Amino acid sequence: MSMRFALAAILFSGIVLIRSGPVWAQTGRRTPSQPLLQSQTANDIGGMRRHIVLYGEENDRPYAYLTGAVMTGAYTDILRHAAARLPQYDIEFAGVPFKRGIEMLQRGEIMAFYPPYLDPKRSWVDRYSVPILDESVVVICTDQFARNRVLTDYPFDYIGARFGNTSGYKLVGEDLFEMARLHEVTLEEAHSTGINLKRLLAGRIDCYVNDRQATATALAELGFDRADLAGKIVETAVLGAHQGAIAYAPSDADKWPYRDEFARALDVVLMQMHKDGAIDQILQSYRIY
Repeated sequence: MSMRFALAAILFSGIVLIRSGPVWAQTGRRTPSQPLLQSQTANDIGGMRRHIVLYGEENDRPYAYLTGAVMTGAYTDILRHAAARLPQYDIEFAGVPFKRGIEMLQRGEIMAFYPPYLDPKRSWVDRYSVPILDESVVVICTDQFARNRVLTDYPFDYIGARFGNTSGYKLVGEDLFEMARLHEVTLEEAHSTGINLKRLLAGRIDCYVNDRQATATALAELGFDRADLAGKIVETAVLGAHQGAIAYAPSDADKWPYRDEFARALDVVLMQMHKDGAIDQILQSYRIY
């Protein structure tokens, strides 16, 4: 072997060693192809933001719904605005049907779901966020049904009525669920507000219970205005106001060790947004008030 060839071989070997680096030095590092574990802290990953997934109801217009594959709606927009004030977190939004979201939360498959109403009877919800929005729940019936009744005592004046309900919703109240169990009323579930309203307008059900603004939005999307609805449906009762929020799954030190820290930080931002008018400004675009 010539001296020139030997020297070239030595130099080539050195370059390969430098480019490859020692194997032992790479075993404790996260490579770009490795997924980011949710249990890692920002310090563990060189200052990267913690990834959080907030699941929202996918079909609750105008509050939380999917447009294509993107979550939108008043709650989502408020939470996106809040996320911009929490640079330590990378917050992603995903949509699921309401009933499925509640079941996933109850089983601890997801950390958070919005916007269930604040309900102390959900003992399996470990904590709620501060209230985000107030929603008014109303009973809407066909004009034909309401004309032939004195409807002053809900739900007991509604005996014999056919009620529609959005799958998983509890807005009709425990008394009406009990009346349905006793066959004093009929309670039929459908996947969305829009489907229930179509059935109401077609006379297939007599009454439907939901948030006033969600109902108005769904009617507008179906192509109805106030003049179209005159003499067809009427609001017969106001069942009260409910506050929507984020519900958090039971704390799991292994799965969600950062849950409480995140919840506290988000609550602070949401309270700031209520105080500085940011939430009211977002709601104006949805004509909630």
